[in-house]
Amino acid sequence: MARRIYDGEIKVQWVPGLDGIDDPNSPTLAEIATGTDITEFLQSLDTPLDGEAVPSMDLSSAYRKTVAGPFGGEITSVMYREDAVLDDIAFPLFPRNTTGNFVIRRFGGSTVAFAAGNKVEVWPVRVITRSPLAAESGTVQGFTANFAGLDDPDLDSTVAAS
Repeated sequence: MARRIYDGEIKVQWVPGLDGIDDPNSPTLAEIATGTDITEFLQSLDTPLDGEAVPSMDLSSAYRKTVAGPFGGEITSVMYREDAVLDDIAFPLFPRNTTGNFVIRRFGGSTVAFAAGNKVEVWPVRVITRSPLAAESGTVQGFTANFAGLDDPDLDSTVAAS
């Protein structure tokens, strides 16, 4: 069994608009192709699925029973800026209130094209904020984007042929 790091393995596509993917369980190659590959701009992407236990105690027992409650969290990314306007592809994609879907393939190579049958995740989101990273000596310019998750992410999608 081999374990892998994300570097060189993950591929992330930003597909604009909530209608950019008709069926999040089975995004098509054509739908994914309408998006922008942002993998080379990403320093990090955090897609938390923290959950809560909600109390459901009753008088039949002294045990503090719980039920599964809400889950999720604030989705965040840190991305690089480019010095030439035409090359600064990621920054203009994420103004406040922009909606879209992250399509994430965690294995298969960051430079390998999406293909029918790939296992991916689809995260429908809205941009909350986009802010420059702190200006510090010896650091590459970048920005942080924070996202609201608009619906349950589909974590077990399979890419369909167009």
